Amino acid sequence: MTEPASRLDPLFYPWDPPAASGLMDGSGFQPLELAGLDEALAAASAAPLESRSLVVSIGSNASTHVMRGKFAAYHQPVSPVLPLLRGQLSNIAVGHSAHVSRAGYIAAAPYPRPGERTAVWVSWLDELQLLALDHTEPNYRRIELDGGACPLALEGAVQDAERPGDFSLFTSRWGVLTDGDGGKLPFVDQPALFELLAESGTGEYLEEGKSVFDGPPELVAEQLALPSVQAWATEWFSSAGLAAPADFDGLRAE
Repeated sequence: MTEPASRLDPLFYPWDPPAASGLMDGSGFQPLELAGLDEALAAASAAPLESRSLVVSIGSNASTHVMRGKFAAYHQPVSPVLPLLRGQLSNIAVGHSAHVSRAGYIAAAPYPRPGERTAVWVSWLDELQLLALDHTEPNYRRIELDGGACPLALEGAVQDAERPGDFSLFTSRWGVLTDGDGGKLPFVDQPALFELLAESGTGEYLEEGKSVFDGPPELVAEQLALPSVQAWATEWFSSAGLAAPADFDGLRAE
């Protein structure tokens, strides 16, 4: 999803998640299992799990570097202490949002897919952390999903009773990218996505008539960093039939 104030190379989106489940703090990451999180939060004088909101972290929201940047850029002081755990989410797949971000990459976006089982990261955010995260996601809506319709298994949970009853997920306001025939494009790295989009139609924008997505990835990323190209590409996704809505009706928490 969106990039923090500090710059990261858009070609490497969504950047690296932690090496293991655990607790992020201001300068490091402590590997921990689910059972040890509350004790670690108490030691850090941070809000306990029961008072936090559970959010499935799609794309760069699983990167500790990105999350630290988002919290630091908020207009109020935000705690950097954040639990991040691996999980498995059922009936939801991940593709790409049908827009180009201001930082010049094409971000991840979830969509319903019965039978799919997706490896995800989950985070527990306190009240201010959630406000700060919402502030960075103008191209997404945060919705509540029913854990019965979309079971979320947390790493380290030993009983089904420990599965969340509901949780939040950010969904794209622009829909998700398709191949033009209704099939959703898979989530891939940026260079591979550029190749898929170059094959989806001409997408002519450059003066020589080539697709803006055709060519060396560095050149494509350079073009996508321009606001005029971002606006054009987002419009082209829609007009070329490469954008499809992600309908979560029936999966939302009541």
